[in-house]
Amino acid sequence: MISLLGYGQTNQALATYLNKKSIPYRAYDDKTLTPSLDTHHKQLLPSKMFNPYESRLEIVSPGIPFDHPLVMASKHLVSEYDYIYTLWQTNRSSLDFPTTFFISGTNGKTTTTRMLGLLLKSHNAQVGGNIGVPLIDLYTQIKTEQHKPPFVWVLETSSFSLHYTQRFAPHFYILLPLAPDHLSWHGSYEHYVHAKLKPLELMSPKAVALLHADLQDHPYIKDLRNPPQLLFYENSAHLAQLMGLDLSCVRFEEPFLLDALLALSAAKLYSGVANYELINSYAIQPHRIEVFTDDQGHIWVNDSKATNVDATLKALERFQDRYVHLILGGDTKGIDLTPLFKTLATLQVTIYVIGVSAPVIMQMAKQYHIRALLCQELKMAVQNIKDNLQTGQIALLSPSAASLDQFVSYKHRGNAFKEYVLGS
Repeated sequence: MISLLGYGQTNQALATYLNKKSIPYRAYDDKTLTPSLDTHHKQLLPSKMFNPYESRLEIVSPGIPFDHPLVMASKHLVSEYDYIYTLWQTNRSSLDFPTTFFISGTNGKTTTTRMLGLLLKSHNAQVGGNIGVPLIDLYTQIKTEQHKPPFVWVLETSSFSLHYTQRFAPHFYILLPLAPDHLSWHGSYEHYVHAKLKPLELMSPKAVALLHADLQDHPYIKDLRNPPQLLFYENSAHLAQLMGLDLSCVRFEEPFLLDALLALSAAKLYSGVANYELINSYAIQPHRIEVFTDDQGHIWVNDSKATNVDATLKALERFQDRYVHLILGGDTKGIDLTPLFKTLATLQVTIYVIGVSAPVIMQMAKQYHIRALLCQELKMAVQNIKDNLQTGQIALLSPSAASLDQFVSYKHRGNAFKEYVLGS
């Protein structure tokens, strides 16, 4: 019996695969309060009913922390990545394992992943991991020969997945700059960094990793016995020089410029080609420094995807010469906001505070002598900004926090923001 620990998108896709293969499984989830059946008429049980002695394998949803009772009780725990890798090794065929890119980092990994998927589309690249097609579906597509070789997987890979993965290693690892995030999950920033660096110890010496120069002297990297080829970049200009890219041919501004250059670098490492025309055709997704205007011509910016301090700092850098009305707050995930407030103290800014972290943010605003309005809810924050916003100023939603205290997702929060701005 296979046990699916957690029943989110990842394990629901795995359940579909297991059901088709007539492989028995049970799913366990904290949100399930009484025993029931899933869509495949298999048992969906409360987490407290998990019995490790009735399980031959446990596949853990990446969002479940390592100190969760389900994980602590498991005897044969594997990640989704390792399960797919084992399937491939067990069911060997004439097909080679896909050339795989892991894209990770603190901010920008979704944009970089999608950009690289576009650049390698002609090489039959499939985008998956945190975004795109579930990993088990990528595996199924190849095994049913829905696609012809070469096979390329471009996977946005979270620190959660990396923490649990022990075998599956990429051929190329693109790591964006790191900053504190998900500390309530990992326990410390150092543990978070270790999770991000973990692929390096699994990769072949022939594989390639592109890393920020801040990590060059990290003890984890210094202690690697048989490391992959390591390329270190300092910033966009240095990366362009390192990879022989022409900055003048790339249309994006920061922070998207670095995302584009990393995607171009990865594509060039694989194919030898940097396609500027194709990268410039990429449209930045909503909720990431998305600029729009209201009926009075005032500038509003939807940066709802800024769920940590580093992302908000990048947004503020973009508008540092303007007066900014900034909406902050939500679930800060245990992150220290001090670096943000040290920067805010140097800017022309008023903050509008929402969400469960409001008391902490209001206290820090007082400490750093920053004008702050306690709004609690996003709708009230927007209304207060409308009362204060003047021509030439910027209204910015860049919360430095996750959205789940008040919204379904960062997309829900961003869409609500635009609705409140444009709806009245």
